[in-house]
Amino acid sequence: MNSHEGTASPNMPELPREIYEPVFAHTIEIEEYLKQELTLSYVDLDGAHELQTCYGDILKTINALMDYTRMLDLVCEQWNLTGFHRATYEYQAGKLREIAEKFQTAIGYDYAAAVEKCRKKQAKKQRSDDVGEDALTLTVRRQQKASEKNTEEMKAGQPKPTAAESSSPYPAEDSLPPWEDDFS
Repeated sequence: MNSHEGTASPNMPELPREIYEPVFAHTIEIEEYLKQELTLSYVDLDGAHELQTCYGDILKTINALMDYTRMLDLVCEQWNLTGFHRATYEYQAGKLREIAEKFQTAIGYDYAAAVEKCRKKQAKKQRSDDVGEDALTLTVRRQQKASEKNTEEMKAGQPKPTAAESSSPYPAEDSLPPWEDDFS
């Protein structure tokens, strides 16, 4: 039982994982570029201030703001909010969207285009890339081949290998390494 299950309200709506899961991804080559420091300057009642940040931090901030505004919009619909509560969520979503759009314009980023590009990549990658499953399949195949080989040797009248020979972690001299079994 999760720690959240004991404290969850029975009126809590379902929030599907597909909607709230992160939708942004980038490659390792970009990571170094994203870490280059830059200075943000702003003025408030205390005077001028400077903040050291980088492009990647601003990008993550934009993504977080846009994801949060999307979540506020969805929650208004899913929870059937009305009146002051709905107006508050819609107001906050609008203000956060304005901030995100200002940052997007400043760095030349398009959140909507990035989300669409990510969705297209996800649609292409709908295959099973489970390495664990592949390893398990290879192990089963290897065991099946070994049992078939033993059966053939017994039919041909060749002696069965001893336990010490068959349990060796190293392959026999005339057999291929396990990773090359499928290529022979």
